Amino acid sequence: MDTSRLDHLAVIRASGADAALFLQGQLSNDFALLPNNQWQLAAYCSAKGRMLASFWGIKLSNDDIALVLSKDIAAATLKRLSMFVMRAKVVLSDASDMLPELFAKHDLTAWAEHEVERGVARITAPLVDLFVPQMLNYESIGGVSFKKGCYPGQEVVARSQFRGAIKRRTYLVQAKQDMASQPLSGTVGQMVFAVGEDESVGVVVQFDGGLALICIQTSFAQSELRLGHQDGVLLVMRELPYPLLEDI
Repeated sequence: MDTSRLDHLAVIRASGADAALFLQGQLSNDFALLPNNQWQLAAYCSAKGRMLASFWGIKLSNDDIALVLSKDIAAATLKRLSMFVMRAKVVLSDASDMLPELFAKHDLTAWAEHEVERGVARITAPLVDLFVPQMLNYESIGGVSFKKGCYPGQEVVARSQFRGAIKRRTYLVQAKQDMASQPLSGTVGQMVFAVGEDESVGVVVQFDGGLALICIQTSFAQSELRLGHQDGVLLVMRELPYPLLEDI
């Protein structure tokens, strides 16, 4: 693939005997059970369960794991994770030069080029500390394990799932057909409005041409939605390519 398409991404590498164990205690997914040369989605949360970063984690070996994330949050994420290494036998480093190799060997091209269409939201700088993973559907796309041990925010994430407290979800939308030639020219974090409501009901979390992922209050999922303001581009719901896991 054209390596210029990777310019918005970075890699944090965790190397050492405790690499998997360390990430097991920091991220929302299970890296202890992940087979070598496989990858999975994961969230890095605050103590309040809000996502600080999202990753595609690739287990190169038991002591070598690569975390692909947005470049605009990579430095801050690496700094924060490094604060918790303490005595663990793991070294965290910026390994963004690995990107072409990772994509070539681990078939990540389709994900990178079609994130929005696949309904996979990636945390970028405007979205840091706004969502629990379920608001971005991470429990429905294999980004959260409810059987692994503790990690920052785990109690909040579990409580959101098991007490039916998920009031916001991420949906795939498209500009109205007669506006399809006009790309959604807004920015991540732009407000989404429901016609008849004075206040916004959600935000844009990612967009690609005429498609966007929006996180909105579930009670407005059937409403007429507009981008940016009440008279903005009409957003039409499209079916997500995966089912949403029911609240338990």
